Amino acid sequence: MPRVVKSPQERRAEFIAAANALFFSKGYANTSVNDLIQHVGVSKGAFYHHFDSKQAVLEAWSDDMLEQYRQVIGGLVEDPNLNALTKWETLLRRTNQWEIGQKDIMLGFFKIINMDENLQLKHNFMQKVSALLAGYYEVILCQGNQEKVFDAPSTTVTARLMVSVLNGFSEELTRKMLNTDKMSDLLDEVVVEVKATQLVLERMVGAKPGSMPLINDQLLHAWFTE
Repeated sequence: MPRVVKSPQERRAEFIAAANALFFSKGYANTSVNDLIQHVGVSKGAFYHHFDSKQAVLEAWSDDMLEQYRQVIGGLVEDPNLNALTKWETLLRRTNQWEIGQKDIMLGFFKIINMDENLQLKHNFMQKVSALLAGYYEVILCQGNQEKVFDAPSTTVTARLMVSVLNGFSEELTRKMLNTDKMSDLLDEVVVEVKATQLVLERMVGAKPGSMPLINDQLLHAWFTE
């Protein structure tokens, strides 16, 4: 049988798909490079042509997730037909819908990158996420200042601070989710945190209370449906 020649992009995608499947079925710690190689059905040399370790596959997976998110958001923040508050609401809604649509994958991914051996990878990933979000927020803040719905000083600094607040909220929420056997038990507590975080952000940018929703009730309940 002739050898199947695939492009580097196709092989890379195959290893990421294998990692996605094996990290969940066997667990990250119990998945070896040989497991990935056997799952894809290639030689050891083919693996090391693309990656130098199992963790490198995980990093590629995280980069792919970030690219998926960019595509979900698309040109939203530059859309000239939307006002600043609509852009904010749509950005958060698309983000939440995308995450809920792959809830198990997201929770599994965050469980893996929170392992001690992957903390540097987590740091790198969060830096990329933070830079992307800060860019989105700054565009929305500048427009909101012009429209007089925000009164945000130094939009660059304010956007960065908004990211810090939301990262802290997400980190705490993820910690709780990964340390509970029953997601529904967290709902009441999370509702309080969502409202408090929203109020903090609105005060940071001088927005009218209630004008910058983080997540609607339907999507919030979807997160905590067993």
